[in-house]
Amino acid sequence: MQKFVALILFLFVVTACSGGRLPPDATGRQVYGAFCASCHGDDLGGGFGPALGPGSDVVDMTDEFYRFTIEHGLGRMPSFGSSLTDEQVDRVVAYVREVQATSGGG
Repeated sequence: MQKFVALILFLFVVTACSGGRLPPDATGRQVYGAFCASCHGDDLGGGFGPALGPGSDVVDMTDEFYRFTIEHGLGRMPSFGSSLTDEQVDRVVAYVREVQATSGGG
C-alpha cells in the first residue's frame, strides 16, 4: 500500500512539473495554470495545496514569500526554481495578487 501511495505522489509531482513547455512570454495565468492550479485550484481555492485566494491564510504574505516558496518549495510543495524563469515567477505572483484584489481580497 505504501508503494502505491508513493507511486501516486510521484506521478502527481511529475504531472505538476510537466508544464515546462510554456513559451517564454507566457502570462501569469498560463504559468499558474500549468504549474500551480493542479494543487491550488483553478480559482486559487485550494485542493491538494492550500488556498491562495481571498480569505486564505497566505493572503497577507509578502511577494518575497511567494517568490521564495515558488522557487524553493515549502512542505509538500515542490520547488520550481529550475523550471521557471524569474520573470515567470514574477508573473505568477502578479496574477495571484490580481485575482486576490479583484475578488475582494488582500
